[in-house]
Amino acid sequence: MWIRLANSSRSPMMQAVLQRRLGGAYQVESAGVRKQGTGLGANERSILCMKERGVDLSGHTRRYIAELDLSQYAWIVCVGPDEAEKVRAAIGDASTTILVANAESGGIPDPYELGLRGYRDCLALLDVVMPEIARQITSP
Repeated sequence: MWIRLANSSRSPMMQAVLQRRLGGAYQVESAGVRKQGTGLGANERSILCMKERGVDLSGHTRRYIAELDLSQYAWIVCVGPDEAEKVRAAIGDASTTILVANAESGGIPDPYELGLRGYRDCLALLDVVMPEIARQITSP
């Protein structure tokens, strides 16, 4: 049985892909816009997909944006426009730059109902769009 909860699928995979792309000069973190599942781990399918890449997500802990000081982040990368709107509402007047991954196509599709193949496709899309996100973050 798979349970769909916040900050368990796309976001942890995106965090891992972006961290690898940016390297140690940046700290990439993950949080969700819904409180459901806070404190639990990543979705088993996300863990499996990343394990196939040699990345261990088993230590991921789901976090909720309302429990964080979002103003401390220079950049926030969202999986979709709806998530970006929730972040904008939560962040207020902070000077944080908010980006939507794969914005021109409506964000990163949720793989939840698509099975393991959907998670692999999601990861493949992250591989395509994260270089541009990394470029935006590292460009002066």
